[in-house]
Amino acid sequence: MFKTRFTEHLGVEFPIQCGTMMNISDGPFVAAGAKAGIFTCLASAMFPTEELLIAEIKKIRDLTDQPFGVNISLFPSLLPLPVERTLDILADQGIRILETAGRNPGPYREYIQERNFFHIHKCARLRDAVKAEKVGVDMVAVVGTECGGHPSMEEVTSLILIPEVADRIRIPLIAGGGFCDGKSLVAALALGASGILMGTRFLVSQESRVHPALKEKLIQAQDSDTLIIQKSIGSAVRVLKNEWAEKVLELERKGAALDELIPYISGKYTAAAWTSGSDEAIFACGQVIGRIMESGAIKEMVERIMAEADETAQKIWHIRNT
Repeated sequence: MFKTRFTEHLGVEFPIQCGTMMNISDGPFVAAGAKAGIFTCLASAMFPTEELLIAEIKKIRDLTDQPFGVNISLFPSLLPLPVERTLDILADQGIRILETAGRNPGPYREYIQERNFFHIHKCARLRDAVKAEKVGVDMVAVVGTECGGHPSMEEVTSLILIPEVADRIRIPLIAGGGFCDGKSLVAALALGASGILMGTRFLVSQESRVHPALKEKLIQAQDSDTLIIQKSIGSAVRVLKNEWAEKVLELERKGAALDELIPYISGKYTAAAWTSGSDEAIFACGQVIGRIMESGAIKEMVERIMAEADETAQKIWHIRNT
């Protein structure tokens, strides 16, 4: 029923992308999403050498024959290998779908086009989505301020941002920020998107590497249990509210310089904390955390989401015809 340009271009069953998450989106996690019928990307920044990246791609292929992609972060601090070298590796490995995020992909478009990737770019502002289309990106994902990770500094909500972008571009649009279930999937399609991006929803999945104690904290969290940090340095991040994040916010309110913030925000502790159960780190997650009440296998989650989407669409159709 839910066949869109998203499902057609990416070759997946459902119009859902699992958001690419640093420290989480490894081979087994990506394979689980692919087998569940959704689009999922490997976070290449998790693998600091060519050998490790190639091995993880092969691991996915050993686990599934379904489509998947690979993400390249364009943030300089998250580039273990040069972008061009990573693109060469992906092309050599037969990867068809590329996701970029973090900065303008324009400087790499010729290189990407020559290697025949289907290119998705993730951004958080209307002007960036329009620019991505202009430089030749094939599909764009746009996230509102509700999202986990990096929203825009303007803090525009998805309900405003998504239809605004949909009205300004012709390429397929993926809506992110505030989407976690069947109701919000139908809402995104109504707003003009071809699919939805949800990462926070899958943080608590059985296949996620997140420590069980942290998963339980996420399940128990309310929609008010996130906050945005790093606005003082022009790199806003929405994270789980905990003592570590509140310490960062306190330092920012006091006018702390970047070198004072680095020990808390560099990611030095976060990579290990996701899987160790330590609370001394920042954990990116979206406001939808307050609507996530249970864990489960990714396949089970997707089945529930799509069943609710079908029910919601039927209700809307019934209202229209009464």
